Amino acid sequence: MTGIIQRYLRLTIWPIILAMILLMGVGVAAITVSDHAQLAGKQTVFMVVGLVAFGVATLVPYQRFGKGAYLLFGITLPLLVALLVVPRYLGSAGPLRWLFPSINGAHRWINMGPVMFQPSELAKLSFILMLAWYLRYGDHYRKLSGLIPPFILAMVPMFLILKEPDLGTSLLLLPTLYFMLYMAGARLRHLLGIIAVATVLMLLPLPRELTSDMPAAEAVDRRALPYGSVTVGGREYAVMPVMLAAMEPHQLRRIDGWLRQGDPEAAGDEGYQLRQSKMILSVGSLFGGGGWNETNQFYRTLPECESDFIFAVIGGQWGIAGCIAVLLLYSLIFICGIEIAVGTNDPFGRLLAVGVVGLLLSQVVINVAVVVGLMPVTGMTLPLVSYGGTSLVVNCIAMGLLVNVGQRHPISLAPRPFEHGDKQGPEAPYGPMSTGEPERRSRRGG
Repeated sequence: MTGIIQRYLRLTIWPIILAMILLMGVGVAAITVSDHAQLAGKQTVFMVVGLVAFGVATLVPYQRFGKGAYLLFGITLPLLVALLVVPRYLGSAGPLRWLFPSINGAHRWINMGPVMFQPSELAKLSFILMLAWYLRYGDHYRKLSGLIPPFILAMVPMFLILKEPDLGTSLLLLPTLYFMLYMAGARLRHLLGIIAVATVLMLLPLPRELTSDMPAAEAVDRRALPYGSVTVGGREYAVMPVMLAAMEPHQLRRIDGWLRQGDPEAAGDEGYQLRQSKMILSVGSLFGGGGWNETNQFYRTLPECESDFIFAVIGGQWGIAGCIAVLLLYSLIFICGIEIAVGTNDPFGRLLAVGVVGLLLSQVVINVAVVVGLMPVTGMTLPLVSYGGTSLVVNCIAMGLLVNVGQRHPISLAPRPFEHGDKQGPEAPYGPMSTGEPERRSRRGG
């Protein structure tokens, strides 16, 4: 018992636990003041469940989670496929409609009675575990061809989540993949080259017919279209980048509203949510906009203020000081997480810690950028703070795995993992999977 307490009191462990609990407390308080007292009660229950899940994730050796990573990933994918197939082709009536409900036109949840389970949240965690387990040994990803399997493993859940549709969650997998590949030793020029090629492909012009559900169809000035417009066979087409042509109409409207933040007409339509978010932040000033009675009118007019835009509520209620305090708590987790990743000699543990930190960092950056208007609205929650049972519990498990790695420092006589080299000869470093290499060096060295 004493040993367990001592492990929890490590300098890199207790700050993570303290920051996690404080962030969840801030979330419950923000949900309460946003006029969602009933949801705050549910969030408190989710918080307790999350802390229990956190404890379990810290007590079970993390290597056991790695051994079940492929199985967990294999379970998650059929759930994502079910969300794509069942509501569209089999769920038009009967119990399937109840099991796979449509909320705001999206099929992201499985109705489990008292709670709504969101498989995409589990997919994020299973992806990190699976990728860390896959990359833990070997240096095949040092070659460009070796990057194909990790990208395929990322693209499959990305596509399924994107079709729910859930653009925000699907975007999280790419930065997480890049963080883990880079820390595993993938060549930077290969990773940057992939980004360059993907950027060019996404910007290629593609025609799409102008319809009433597209924001460009109602634009008076056709010069506002990315690449203009053409008329073929009496029908007018917008010529736009591939990435925009592949998006859903509501996603296009969100981008249109984001690009026209200063336009009063856009502020009353697709830019309304962003306008209210920025207004609430401005009301908060330095130390908050005062009591609930002074600011509730703004909170009630902000859609999704308890989830995607909870950071705006924090700014409105506790001001810039409250926002900075929340970001400092996240920074504390990031710093301790990086220290844990650097301090372990176990390849799987290091990649697992990097994956958790990368996922958390990506979520925070995207959510805050959306709330302040630096990115289009994507439907991204603020981890550990926003309302949502599945999200909160999964993030607690991720924090538990991070603490788990920090509690256990395996003794290793091998070189530090992922320190690859391009030299040839007996002095060249070798990767974790270079079996037999030490013996070859011994023979060369005589």
